[in-house]
Amino acid sequence: MNHIERFKAVCAGEKPDYVPIFGLPGAPGMSGGCMAKTHQRLVDTGMPDWVDGCGRLGKPATLDSWQRYWGTTGPVRANFFPGEGGKGIKTTKRIEDGMELIESETGSITRQVIDNDVTYSMPHYEVYDVRDRESWEFYRNRTTPGKPWSAERLEEECRKHDDRDKPLSVSVGGIWGGVRSMMGPEAACTVLYDDPEMVHEMIDRRLECFDKYLIPKIERLKPEILRAGEDCCYNNGMLISPAHFEEFCAPFYRRVGEVAKAVGASIVAVDTDGDATELVPLLEACGVNAIYPFEVKAGNDLFALREAHPEFVMFGWLEKEVVNEGNEGLIADEILSKVPPLLEKGRYFPNGDHGIQPLVTFENMCRFMTLLHEVTGNPEGEFPRVDPREPAAPAESKAGGRV
Repeated sequence: MNHIERFKAVCAGEKPDYVPIFGLPGAPGMSGGCMAKTHQRLVDTGMPDWVDGCGRLGKPATLDSWQRYWGTTGPVRANFFPGEGGKGIKTTKRIEDGMELIESETGSITRQVIDNDVTYSMPHYEVYDVRDRESWEFYRNRTTPGKPWSAERLEEECRKHDDRDKPLSVSVGGIWGGVRSMMGPEAACTVLYDDPEMVHEMIDRRLECFDKYLIPKIERLKPEILRAGEDCCYNNGMLISPAHFEEFCAPFYRRVGEVAKAVGASIVAVDTDGDATELVPLLEACGVNAIYPFEVKAGNDLFALREAHPEFVMFGWLEKEVVNEGNEGLIADEILSKVPPLLEKGRYFPNGDHGIQPLVTFENMCRFMTLLHEVTGNPEGEFPRVDPREPAAPAESKAGGRV
């Protein structure tokens, strides 16, 4: 099987030659490299420095040698937007009290650590872009795209993906998640009650953009994956009610589901943190058939979800912190208690439930990946195999970068 055939087989509930360790953008688990400081930590604790996968905010990692070394994979991304850009929003940056302060002409103010592009700690959003109708209209006018590309230009860009050897992913944005990004989570919840008309305006613009710009791109590319971002859950369930989801979000997802079916996409996948138990049936009713990364600490139970939703495709659900220093004793149980029974049921891509953290060690990554490759029947990867069921190696064996 090749990468595309293997991916489609898992999504269809069929048995591939082996299950890939496959990650999607935004929450790639162990498949998509890591931030620069985490990458340096892996190198410092033994990973060869020629292994790439070192990312920054706004600059995705180069993954060829990472995926070859660790035996992982992911989609090809068609990230281009097939239209002229909007007017844009000017921002300024300065250092204040040991932090980076970012101010925008929308009135937004963001405070973050100075090296956030290589670390990614959560910024503190002091003021959001949209706070009321006036700020929404300003934001809308500055971000509304121009005319779509010509058919010739679209064809030229799409042709680059015709001979792909991996599944292709196209981002379709999000609905409530987009409102949350503009207004912040608290205001994005209360505005559904205080000014639903404005929210409908925001969503209508998103639908128009999808129809005008993205559908021609999707119809031409025929991707295997349509990917959306909502982050509409937290550790106790959804941040908005099912009724609000049905009113504001469902029309968009039904439209995306129709387009996905028409082009033969294997999955429509939604990225959300938190406990997604309540969200799964709402999405499934719209034609969405996948969620990632199913965080562990939020209380997701994929065994129960699999019984209730046998055709839903699931990613992640392995606690990312088990590869951190001192946690090597947790690796075997985390994998063995979850992955084999879920693989038996099918439609599951095992992986870490987000990205790798700066406390990771190279030996723990080797332990985690050794067992994950074993239970998935995956022969890929050049990393040294270290069985997590065996005692940790003596400290002196790590100094030279060997395990």
